[in-house]
Amino acid sequence: MKREFAVVYAKGPRNYSAYAPDLPGCVITASTWAEVQKVAREAIEFHIQGLLENGDPVPENPMSLREAMLNHTRLLEECGTPHPSRPPR
Repeated sequence: MKREFAVVYAKGPRNYSAYAPDLPGCVITASTWAEVQKVAREAIEFHIQGLLENGDPVPENPMSLREAMLNHTRLLEECGTPHPSRPPR
């Protein structure tokens, strides 16, 4: 069964990063946009393969994109980083 996982991307001063909120520890960094997208797909596949090999559960109901973005916004606020689309408080 093929599942789709939301990926949150960010552009830093010198690189791009991404993570899959449903897969803790699945974090990606790359120097270009194309590379971070490619590596994100590979990292998710590798992460799921590791879960299966270890007998760990693979998330049955991955977050929607909306849920992933709300989760990301909450995490930013928890660490004191304002969301880029919102003015600082």
